[in-house]
Amino acid sequence: MGCASQCAKYFLCFFNFVFFIAGGAALAVGVWLFADRNSFADLIGKLDQSDILNKTDADVIRIISYILILAGALTFLVSFLGYCGAMFESRCLLCIYGVLILVVLILECIVVGLAFGLKGDAEQSTRNFLKSTIKYYANNIDKTETITVTWDGIMTQLHCCGVENYLDFRENTNWTSDKIVPEACCMKENTVLKDPSCPISPTSNNSYYKEGCYNAIMRTIEENAAIVIGVAAGLAFAEILVIILALHLACCYWRPQHVLTSWCCC
Repeated sequence: MGCASQCAKYFLCFFNFVFFIAGGAALAVGVWLFADRNSFADLIGKLDQSDILNKTDADVIRIISYILILAGALTFLVSFLGYCGAMFESRCLLCIYGVLILVVLILECIVVGLAFGLKGDAEQSTRNFLKSTIKYYANNIDKTETITVTWDGIMTQLHCCGVENYLDFRENTNWTSDKIVPEACCMKENTVLKDPSCPISPTSNNSYYKEGCYNAIMRTIEENAAIVIGVAAGLAFAEILVIILALHLACCYWRPQHVLTSWCCC
C-alpha cells in the first residue's frame, strides 16, 4: 500500500473517530434525559445557573431525548462502520459505509432543494406558527408553560416583543395581567429592568415593544446565513471526500490481487 492510500486510511480513521465520539455522546445524553431527566436538569442548572430544563414540559424533553437517541445511534453506527472498515482494511465495511454516507448526502441535497423551493411557504408557515403559539403565553396550564419559557427566551435574546409587535398580546385571551407587555420585552441592565414601569408603560426608551420577533428571527437568519452555508458546504465537501476515499480504497487497494471487478477501476 502506497503513501497516498495510507494517508487516506488514517484520514478516514480520524474523521470517523471524531463522529464516533460525537454520536456516542449524543446517544448517552439522550438515554440520560429519557431515564432520569431531573438529575440531568440539576447538572445543567449548576453549570449555566439556569432552570430552563425544569421549566420545560416533560413531553418536549421526551421528544428531545428521542431525537438525540436516534441521531446519536445512527451517527455512532455509521462512523463505527467507517472506522472499523478503514482500520482493519475491510472492503465490505467500507463499501457499506460509502453507500450510507452517499444516501445521507443525497437526503441533505433534497432537504436543501425543498428549503429553497418552498422558502415563501416556509416563511408564512413560520409566521402562522408563531401566531398560533403566542396566544398561549402566560397561561397557567402546565402544558403551555414551555411556550411561555420559550417566548421569554426569544424576546430576551432577540430584543423583540410579540410576533409583529406588542399588540399581539392584546389578542391573547389568556393575558389576564394589567401589564401591556411582559418583562421579557423590556430593556435590562445586568438582568434588572432598566425602567421598572416598562411592563405597564412601555416606550421606545425602555422596551422593544414595537419590534416584532418574526422580523428579528428572519434578520438573525440572514445575518448568519454565510456561516450556515459555509458549515453546510464544508460538511458536504467532507462527505464527498470520505465517499471517494472509502470506495476508492475498497475497490482499488484492499482486495485480493487475483479478483477482478468490472464495477471498479484503478
